[in-house]
Parts: sequence; C-alpha cells; structure tokens
Amino acid sequence: MRYKIRALGLGGIIDQTFTMIKDHLGILLAITGVLLIPYYLIGGLIQVAVMPDLPQNPTQEQVAAATLEAAKFTLPFQLIGVYIIAPITNAALVYAIATAYLGQPVSLGLAYGKAMGRILPLLGTWFLVGMAIMGGMILCLIPGILAAFWFTLATQVVILEDRAGTGAMSRSRELMRGNIGQLFVLGLLLAIINGGLSISAELIPQPHAHAVVVAIVMGITTILYSTALVVFYFSCRCKLENFDLALLAASVGEKPPTEPMIGDPELQW
Repeated sequence: MRYKIRALGLGGIIDQTFTMIKDHLGILLAITGVLLIPYYLIGGLIQVAVMPDLPQNPTQEQVAAATLEAAKFTLPFQLIGVYIIAPITNAALVYAIATAYLGQPVSLGLAYGKAMGRILPLLGTWFLVGMAIMGGMILCLIPGILAAFWFTLATQVVILEDRAGTGAMSRSRELMRGNIGQLFVLGLLLAIINGGLSISAELIPQPHAHAVVVAIVMGITTILYSTALVVFYFSCRCKLENFDLALLAASVGEKPPTEPMIGDPELQW
C-alpha cells in the first residue's frame, strides 16, 4: 500500500494530505468541477451583476448598504450552496479520498453515487451537529466549541461507516478522544493556507476575473480540507482500534483483529 495508514503526527498528516492531493488532483478537481466550482463562479458573477456601483472611496455605510442590497439576490443562492452543493460535493470528496487512500480505484460516478446515496443521512446529521453546536454556544461558549471539535468527523463517519444522526455523532466523539489538540493545530495550519490563497485572489482587480479565480480557489481549499480530515480520520481510527493492523492482517489473508467497520463493501478488506 502506497500510503501510510497508521497513527500519524501532525507532520505525517500534512505530508500524506499533500501526497494524496498530488497523486489524485485530477479526479478531485473533477469532483469539485461538477457542482462546487460552477456554483461559486455563478455566485460570483451574480454578485458582480447585482452589486450597486460605489464611489471611488466609499464609506463603510455605503459598502454595508450595497452589500445588503446585493444580499437580496444572493441569499437564496447561498442557501442552495449550504444545503445542496456543499454536502453533495463534500460527501463525494470524502468517499473518493478514502477509497484512494485505501489503495482502491475511484471514479467520478462512484464518488457521486455514494454521495447521493447518503445525502439524506448526511443532512440529518449536519442538522443535529449544528443544533448541538448552537445550543452549546447559547448556554455557554465552551460547550459549543467542544461540540464543534467532538463532531468534526461526523461527515466521515456518515459516508465511510454508514452511520447517521446521534450514532455518527457518538462515533465522532469517540474518535476525537485525545485528538482535539492535534485537530486544533491542523485547523490553524489549514486556515493559514486558506487565508493565503484567499488574499491572493482578492488582489485581482477585474471583477469577472476575480470571480473565476475565487471559484477555483474555493475548489482547491475544499479539496485541501476534505483530504486532511480523511487522513486525520484514519489516523484516529488507528489510534483507537488498531485499524492499521486490521488492514495488514487482511492484506496477508488473515482474519483482521478488528473489523474495519466501513459500511461500503467496496472499501472493506
């Protein structure tokens, strides 16, 4: 097996993330190119079209008023992105990355087939996770932050283990035990990379060219986050249940000491 499927430190997760992206950039870009990149491109062009003209040196009030006016047109489109485009694309990416990481072939059709088959459980789980985080934030800031960390891997569990709802949330919390600190630092590094790419896109003055570059950047950063979290997910499984030993035993024809517990038969060893 080409990739290091074992408990990894932060450096190992970053290294495997970029190796995966380099090896499978074509299929990952194709997945984001079906819905996500066109969505951001169309959204950017709509923003350009409906944004009122501003004076050369606009005040903060003028910018706020223009943004509010544009939001009347863009908000419905943004809701489509949050509840349709993002979950479908993310699910397809998670499946494709995990399949490739386990050394198996993946295609655009397989990735989107899995995504569409799990979209309702995924949306239901996202809703419960959002409610848990929101409730924690309302009651006290710290529980909301902890909930965000606990349930970070809920999407991976829904797609790769065929669990959903509170079962996926409990499984995510189990996997996150002892790994919150590593996830925090990983998130900071990814945020720095994302910030650098976003700032570079903002330097483009021509509005239409800016919209194109922003759409591509969003596709790339989505791939980066999805890949890093899949690698992190498998690292957590190796720490918790010796998933790496299960794969090794299966590869030499022995009974694995721990079941891989990946719901899709195509991913089982």
